[in-house]
Amino acid sequence: MMGLILMIVGVLAFTAGVVLYTKTNKVEEIIENGNELNKLIQMAIADGVLTANERQLIQQLAEEKGVDYNEIILDVENQLTDLKSDSETELIDKNKKNGDDFEKYVVEKFSKKYFKVKEWRGDKFVNGRFADTNMHPDLLMEFILREDTAIFSVECKWRQSLFKNGFSFQKAEQLERYKAFEGEQQHPVFIAIGIGGKGALPEQLYIVPLKEFKKNFIHLNTLKEYEKKVGTQFFFNNEKKELS
Repeated sequence: MMGLILMIVGVLAFTAGVVLYTKTNKVEEIIENGNELNKLIQMAIADGVLTANERQLIQQLAEEKGVDYNEIILDVENQLTDLKSDSETELIDKNKKNGDDFEKYVVEKFSKKYFKVKEWRGDKFVNGRFADTNMHPDLLMEFILREDTAIFSVECKWRQSLFKNGFSFQKAEQLERYKAFEGEQQHPVFIAIGIGGKGALPEQLYIVPLKEFKKNFIHLNTLKEYEKKVGTQFFFNNEKKELS
């Protein structure tokens, strides 16, 4: 008897919830009072994709309960758009932080006794406007050993993992700009590449002369020729114009 009473109370509560939503026409009311529909909506939002099958099931349940299917779908799509936007923003922020941290990591690899940071360029811009120096390598360094001095530049690139068993610039134009810069300035440019771990402490580190990049992509076999032990400092050979 008690079980029958609880079942009737449950049915009445569910019916009252549907009537309340029908009157107010609010998706939030469905989420609170329509259990089956709520689960389906939350599943669609959780996996970040609203499939055709989920749309069909939502439509069937909405029609059964006499609620506005179009408004439900619009609300779900808006939530998915917000989630995607937040995820993309978080990814951009995370990559930006790792990139900045890797630049700091590279700078710390140069002993203050022998190297001076002449310029440390920041990628600042607003509404598509930025300084010309944003197109140049990140660091302009000066090597000083008694009377022996030299100038060279370093572009810092951190990646979470290799791309097709190698490294690639995001845009081919970047490589062309750095080559043009090297020719104009008449000093060597090196690409410091950090792979894995975090920007502040990559798992692998490579210091590759720009001249080794015949195209936008460089294979791991070539990278390995310029691998640097993560825990050691940089050394510049002024006679050979090599950074290692």
